[in-house]
Formats: sequence, C-alpha cells, structure tokens
Amino acid sequence: MKILATLCAFFLWLLGGVFLLAAAHPDAIAQGKSMPRVAVGALLILGGLVLAILAWRPGRSAGAGPGVPDSGRGQEPPGRLSLKALTCPHCGGQVDAASARIGAEGALTITCGYCHGSFLVQEDPKW
Repeated sequence: MKILATLCAFFLWLLGGVFLLAAAHPDAIAQGKSMPRVAVGALLILGGLVLAILAWRPGRSAGAGPGVPDSGRGQEPPGRLSLKALTCPHCGGQVDAASARIGAEGALTITCGYCHGSFLVQEDPKW
C-alpha cells in the first residue's frame, strides 16, 4: 500500500510540475491563464506531499501509544482456538481478554483489571 501511495504521490508531483511549466509559457501569460495553472500545479504538488506523508508515517492502533505499530490488523490465528479462563499470575483475579494488547515487539500483553499488573501471554507449541 505504501508503494502504491508513493507512486501516486510521484505522479501528482510530475503533473503539478507540468502545470507549473505550462504557466510559464508565453501563450499562457498572454491569454491570462498563467495564475490558474500555477494554482493547480501548486495544489497537485501539495496533494502529492500530503499523500506521501500519510503513506509513510508510522501506523497507530486504537489504544496504543505513539510510535507503536498496529500489528494486530488482519491477522488470523494459525489453528483452532479455544478460549479458557484467564487468571492473573500476580493476584489470581479473573482477567478480561479485551485488555490484551500487542506490543511493539509483537508480544501479547494482558493487564489485570484488579491489581493492574501486566503479563505476557505465551503460546504452547503446536507439536
């Protein structure tokens, strides 16, 4: 997706440059069409810049802090899952699975609603 957005940004920059060059043509100046072409060229270049910035900024997920990539989108579990009751290893309280977050390293971290302790979820091997 980043590559497609970057290609579109380059196309907008190229098209904006063509409009700016066309604005400097003597016929455009004589006909009074120079300023609209400058405005369109500037808008195209600005649009390409905004598109490039949006494409290459770091991803953010809901509830994650700045700079944390959104690595939980579109991932499917590798096999059949069965949800078991989660208990906090610190206080023994029942933990809500909705408090699970994927950290910057890709590890699943759960925060206890009672003692506010955090712990990593480890997956058993499949074999």
